[in-house]
Amino acid sequence: MAGYGERPAGDVLRPVGMRCAQQVAPRGLNDLNPSFAWGCAGRAELAASRVVLGRDRGAVASGQGALWDSGWLAGNPSPLRHPGAPLPRDARLWWAVGLRDAEGAETWSEPAELFTGLDPADWEAEWIARYFVLPVGREVPQDSSYDNRFQARPADYLRRSFDLPEAPVRAFAYVTALGLYELYLNGARIGQDVMAPGWTDYHTRTEYTVHDVTAHLAAGPNAIGAIMGEGWYSGRVGHNQRRAGNHYGGRPAFLCQLHLEYADGRTQRLVTDASWRTRQGPVCYSDFLAGEMYDARLEMPGWDTASFDEVNWQPVEVFTPDPKAPQLDAARAPLAREVETLEPRSETTGPDGEHIYDFGQNLAGYVTLELEAPAGTEIRLRHAERLDGTGALYTANLRFAVSEDVYVCKGGGRERFTPRFTFHGFQYVGLRASAPVASLDLRAVAIQSDLPLTGRIETGHPMVNQLISNIFWSQRGNFLSVPTDCPQRDERYGWSADAQVFWRTAGYFMDVGAFTGKWLQDMVDGQSAEGVFPDVAPTKPLNPYRLTPQPGAPAWGDAPVILCRDHWLRYGDADLPRRMWGPLVAWMDYIERENPGGIRERAVHNNYGDWLSIGPATDRALIATAYWIHLADIMGLLAGVLGEPVARWTDLAARLRGAFLDRFWLDGRLSGDTQTAYLLALDFALLPEELRPLAAARLGALLEVADGHLQTGFLGVRHLAPVVCDWLGPERAVDLLLKETYPSWGFSIRHGATTIWERWDGWTPERGFQSTAMNSFNHYAYGAVGEWIWARLAGIDWSATGPGFREITMRPVFDRRIGHVTARYDAPSGPVESAWAYAGEAVRWDVSLPPGTRALATLPVGWSLDGQGAFTLPAGAHRMTLQRVAV
Repeated sequence: MAGYGERPAGDVLRPVGMRCAQQVAPRGLNDLNPSFAWGCAGRAELAASRVVLGRDRGAVASGQGALWDSGWLAGNPSPLRHPGAPLPRDARLWWAVGLRDAEGAETWSEPAELFTGLDPADWEAEWIARYFVLPVGREVPQDSSYDNRFQARPADYLRRSFDLPEAPVRAFAYVTALGLYELYLNGARIGQDVMAPGWTDYHTRTEYTVHDVTAHLAAGPNAIGAIMGEGWYSGRVGHNQRRAGNHYGGRPAFLCQLHLEYADGRTQRLVTDASWRTRQGPVCYSDFLAGEMYDARLEMPGWDTASFDEVNWQPVEVFTPDPKAPQLDAARAPLAREVETLEPRSETTGPDGEHIYDFGQNLAGYVTLELEAPAGTEIRLRHAERLDGTGALYTANLRFAVSEDVYVCKGGGRERFTPRFTFHGFQYVGLRASAPVASLDLRAVAIQSDLPLTGRIETGHPMVNQLISNIFWSQRGNFLSVPTDCPQRDERYGWSADAQVFWRTAGYFMDVGAFTGKWLQDMVDGQSAEGVFPDVAPTKPLNPYRLTPQPGAPAWGDAPVILCRDHWLRYGDADLPRRMWGPLVAWMDYIERENPGGIRERAVHNNYGDWLSIGPATDRALIATAYWIHLADIMGLLAGVLGEPVARWTDLAARLRGAFLDRFWLDGRLSGDTQTAYLLALDFALLPEELRPLAAARLGALLEVADGHLQTGFLGVRHLAPVVCDWLGPERAVDLLLKETYPSWGFSIRHGATTIWERWDGWTPERGFQSTAMNSFNHYAYGAVGEWIWARLAGIDWSATGPGFREITMRPVFDRRIGHVTARYDAPSGPVESAWAYAGEAVRWDVSLPPGTRALATLPVGWSLDGQGAFTLPAGAHRMTLQRVAV
């Protein structure tokens, strides 16, 4: 119990969720006037906030900011942009947030770390790479021999020794690669990133990371080293077998410079240049699709230490990227990390004797292996998402992805293998060994871009809980540098429509603010001179005949507009829409220029429509025009936020709605008469108000014809539960959610799904597996229903009048079949909690709102709080008992 005059700990204000440039701890900044954001927790009334920033952690911890002190500002002004002179480059800085309550009590956060970045002119390092062919007279012995049936390159090892007159008091490493890298200093690996530096359009830009390596350097001899893999740069990416690899270049290259500062103020730089040496070693090949082969007999102990003898190491080539050196930017989003390790749930033997391990969860990552075996023993690990009817691994859906890792033992004791530069999508792993092994231990390691987790939700319905888990794991497995469609087969592209339908869901489970900014830059990098956004980003040719990015289709190329809206509403951050405004306008100009009649049927490119829908096909011109209207509405919203003229967009939206009505509303029905047509028309408010009940009634009739089942594809599914809930009633939306017969989310779960399937009929008892040409079992698009689970079942939704969750919209759905819901979302404004459960005929609803916020609550029809169906909840904790009332 708190003493007299003391507040209980839960009442004290606390800054939470601190972000600079949307990142928890940015390792480099491109914008030296970044935004600072934070939320608030606690029960006291928030009166003011303050930000301090400086070089000295101790001073910042005491509320002193030598570089910036915002002073006390009313309420919570987050996000707050740093004003005045830009922050210093090449610096490690600290910042803290102070909060003051209505009684004048102050609390301060722990200081948060950030690194700034370099100016382009600061780069002295040169790109270095292994020679394709050594100059005459400089040949060295062959590094290794192995059966490389995939023609994938071995990993390159690079190193340089150097002497330091004394230990530096500050040492920063700025590092990147064309390809993938791991950095080493004096025998220690630097950082925990995997698949670094991530995927960008390397012809345009690559992103670097800053590491504080002061503790790894000493007076006297030192050594720096790196291992390089092909990755996205020159390895296999995608399903085009005529151009399976070398999309950006033919070999990886490395760039690094160390900035050293000594106690007397002297500085020194060590950079990649012709003095470095290279050779190949135990990583015989490593490729995303082929997998990795590691021969432990070829290891070079101490290769990254100063005392190592560089015999048979060859000179590097100073490398000039073609067609030009990419722009060097600091990393805009967290890099990938290992985020979870799983043990096998079971072990079986396949029909051909292969040992098969089930990890119980479909994921993206790799297997780490520990064992004892004689030297030369070959271990083969194959990866698959499913088993076939015989109990063998089902790999036909991987297409040309081999997804096989090979480890050759060195013998002499226990040894460990973890792939460096490949990843797979799998739940099952098959293992074969060429000789008996002992003390075998396997672990599956899940990797993803290291985005902070922000949401936890649990219900009283086991199938819904499994669905929530499936959605989360599909997001985890596909948020790897870019939002990919799938992590297992020969594709793994950043398809834009998949992302835009899922983004509202994604933002509940993880903080996607920085990830959004990074990927939208990839979209802009792929935008054509005419203003056309691409279908996928980062861009790359999808066929051997196209030399330019594949132009975006309706709902695909539209993704940047939609994501900018989502980012603004979720984070209350106008910086990203402001940076994107010019490219967004160029895209809208292009659509309008090509379709002067107001119906979007020209320049629609591949025009995928409601991709992978089942049942009747939706009119593609209707979908395209519906999205165009939706974009015009969003542009009007964003224009108002940014202080741009709004009238152009409202006028355009009105003109397009007229054209839509004239073209697609025929004899009381929409053209094509499909579920998706009515879902778009109702969710985008495309029809006059008097016609909307007719459209809703027709949607209800179509659901009945389908025996209460959905018939939507990638585009329609996002709107299904919200529209059915609002227009046909919450009970019918829950009916859809809980279906377990085909097609439904429950159907896949009943048949063992642990992630979201690409197709509703990825596997059925009657037909078995769908076409091997396209059948992923880890595709997040149909997981877009998660948005409704969070916003309506849990009742935690954003508000256009209070973006950034300063104002929360709460319209919970109560249903006995669900039983209860308990949810917490760490919103940008602070933690929001909502929990409800039946108590006899009543419902108990507990809500907690962060300081400085409020919620606009609307109860379902037939429910009341003290006679009210709608009311405002202030910040703080609320326990309510809701009663049934006559309708």
